[in-house]
Amino acid sequence: MKFRPVINYNSNQHITQLDAIRGWAILLVLLYHFYADHISFLGIGWAGVDLFFVLSGFLITGILLDTKGKPAFFKNFYVKRVLRIFPVYFFVLAIMLYVIPAISITAIPDLPYYLKHQPWFWTYFQNWLFTFQGYPTDRVLRYTWSLCIEEQFYMFWPFLIYRLNTKNIIRVLLIFIITANLLRLIQIDGWNDNYKYVNTFARLDTISIGALIAVLIRTRKDILEKYTPFVMVLSVTMLVVIIGYKKSLYFGNLYAAFTFLALLFGSIIIWSLSSNIPRGLSIAVNNRTMIFLGKYSYGIYLYHVPIHFWVTTGLLDYLSNTGSLNIYTTLLIKTAILLITIGISVLSFKYFETPFLKLKKKFTVRK
Repeated sequence: MKFRPVINYNSNQHITQLDAIRGWAILLVLLYHFYADHISFLGIGWAGVDLFFVLSGFLITGILLDTKGKPAFFKNFYVKRVLRIFPVYFFVLAIMLYVIPAISITAIPDLPYYLKHQPWFWTYFQNWLFTFQGYPTDRVLRYTWSLCIEEQFYMFWPFLIYRLNTKNIIRVLLIFIITANLLRLIQIDGWNDNYKYVNTFARLDTISIGALIAVLIRTRKDILEKYTPFVMVLSVTMLVVIIGYKKSLYFGNLYAAFTFLALLFGSIIIWSLSSNIPRGLSIAVNNRTMIFLGKYSYGIYLYHVPIHFWVTTGLLDYLSNTGSLNIYTTLLIKTAILLITIGISVLSFKYFETPFLKLKKKFTVRK
C-alpha cells in the first residue's frame, strides 16, 4: 500500500491525541451502558474496554521502556500507579459496600455476594472470582473485572521489561497473544464460561498488542509504518466476517475476535501519531470534548456503573409504577444521569484524586 502512516512520536511530550482516544473509549462504554437497550447498534460499545486495554498497554509499556535503567525504576512506577489507581477505586468500593447499604439495605440487590467475597474486590482479583463462580446477579460492581486485568498485568510486567532485552520482550508478547487465543478456544473444567471475557490470561492479547506497538515504535518504527495499513484492512475485514457469522455485536469471545479488535485499535493509535493522519481521524483525535472526557475517563468509568444501575434504575422503576414513563422520558433521564456522572467525576478529580496525584513528586526518586 502506498498510503502509509509517517509516525511522528515523542514520548517525552504529552500527546493530546491519546487523551482523545481515551475519551472515545469511555464514550463507547457510556453509550453501551446507558443506551444499548434502546439503540441496538450501540451494543458495540462494550469494545471501549478493549480500546482502554490497547491504549494502556501502549502507554504503560512505553513508560517502563523509557525509564528502564533509571534510579528507583520499580519504586517510581508502582508509587505512581498506586497514587493514580487505588484511592478513587477504594473510595467507590467503600461507598458501594458500606455507605449505600447503610442508607438503603435493598439498594444493592446482590450485596450479600459482594460482602461475602469482598477480599477479592479489595485486592483486584474479582475477575478470578467471576472465572470460578460466575457473575453476581446485579451489575453494580461487575464491571471492575477490567481493572483487575490491568493491575495484575502490571504486577509482573515491569519485572519482565527490566530483565529482558527487546527481542525477548517481543517474543513474550507474542506468546501472550497466542496463549490468550488458545485459552478462548477451549473450555476449562471448573471455570465458568465467562472466563473467556474476564480472565487475565484469556485477555492478555489486547494489552499485549498495545505493548508491542510501544516496543516497535521505539525500535522498529519502519515496521509499523509499512504494515499498519494492511493490518487495519485485515482487522476490519475479519471483524465484519465475525459479526456476520455471529449475527450479533456481542462477538468478543468468538475465536480471535478480541485480537482483531485490538489490532484495529492499535492501528488507529499508530495513525493518530502520524504526521499524515487522515482528515477524519484527525478531527476525531483532536476533538476537545473527547480530550476532556479522556482526562476524566478513569473516574467516569468507576462512577458511572454504580450511579447508572442504582440511581437510574430506581428512578425509572418509580416512574414506571406511576405510569408516566415513555421512551423519550427514559432517554432524557439517562442523559441527565450521564451528565451528572461526568460532573461528579470532574469534582472527584479536582478535589479527591488530584491531592494524591500531587504526591507523585514527593515519592518519585530522581537523578
